[in-house]
Amino acid sequence: MQVSGIDHVNVLTEDLEGTARFYEDLLGLTRSPNSTVASHIAGYWMRDSAGNAIVHLVDRTTARERYDGYVPGLPTNALHHVALRCTGFAEMRARIEEMGVPHRAMEHPSLGLAQIFLVDPNAVNIELNFPGAA
Repeated sequence: MQVSGIDHVNVLTEDLEGTARFYEDLLGLTRSPNSTVASHIAGYWMRDSAGNAIVHLVDRTTARERYDGYVPGLPTNALHHVALRCTGFAEMRARIEEMGVPHRAMEHPSLGLAQIFLVDPNAVNIELNFPGAA
């Protein structure tokens, strides 16, 4: 077996619709149902333009027994951030500023990399990497 990359990230939320809107409005992901979880657990797959699942949102309030002890917004212990490879640095930065989302942008010309750091509604640190943008 060989690992070839990250398949998806799972985010627990107590505001499913607000969190889905955040990923739609900010990152342009689209939501779709997730038929792989029990029918009583609410959630969405947030997919990229090619249909790949990037973020799995789970409404913790519909799955309390499964996620007891996990509270969105509290520190995530060893998981510090999720990094996504992106394109369109200037457009994304403008969108983030237009939406009023607090963020920090960095450019690393020696690496050919620009980055934007922000936090989702559930205190998940997001790192957006833009190779070739600096």
